[in-house]
Amino acid sequence: MFLVNVKEALGYTHEETLNSSYALIQTILTEYSYMWNERNKKDSDEEDSHGEFEWVDLPDWDDPSQTNRIKKYKDVGSFIGSEKSH
Repeated sequence: MFLVNVKEALGYTHEETLNSSYALIQTILTEYSYMWNERNKKDSDEEDSHGEFEWVDLPDWDDPSQTNRIKKYKDVGSFIGSEKSH
């Protein structure tokens, strides 16, 4: 699982990962996780000032009595292949 996480986060091959310092990779993964958590926190607090999306509540796949809040984009085409990350 560690090799897969490093591949997804850093793009290292299994061989590159095994030839690298474990402490260094752990530190980089910790920073990577922190950045993603901050990004997700920012997105959850973000308001739709440009009318690009609306929040919708959908039933959870595992427990239909629960709901998940997600963004429903009005024009997904502008986000595909662009440098803009959301």
